[in-house]
Amino acid sequence: MKISFVLSAVCMLVPALLIAGCTSAPPGGSVPSVAPTVLTPVPETTPAPTLSPVCGFTSCHGLNLACGPNPPQVCTAIYEFGDKCRHYAFCSKANDTCQLVTTPQFEACKSCIAKCGGADPAEIFSCEEKC
Repeated sequence: MKISFVLSAVCMLVPALLIAGCTSAPPGGSVPSVAPTVLTPVPETTPAPTLSPVCGFTSCHGLNLACGPNPPQVCTAIYEFGDKCRHYAFCSKANDTCQLVTTPQFEACKSCIAKCGGADPAEIFSCEEKC
């Protein structure tokens, strides 16, 4: 019996306090009037074509470079043969296409690495380091 009385009192008291708080004047002054806001019309425009904003290498390692709109989101941190030369190339978005751009340093690095050979991976990486 006491619980239902307390619940009834709380259910009536809480809304009354909320309504009173919304309609009472702030301390030390009257309720300011609200001026109507003027909406500025927004002109309709033709939406831009939905192009992928991303342009990047489609592979993570090596000299087999290609660019596209879906580059890998995660790559391994393991160094692979040819990774050194990747610093001299990049992907660029031009005329709504993603294109590979190579520099003269990339071509020089790539031709130097092509001369590295041998069966021992340590020997190959040592040669690449000198390029």
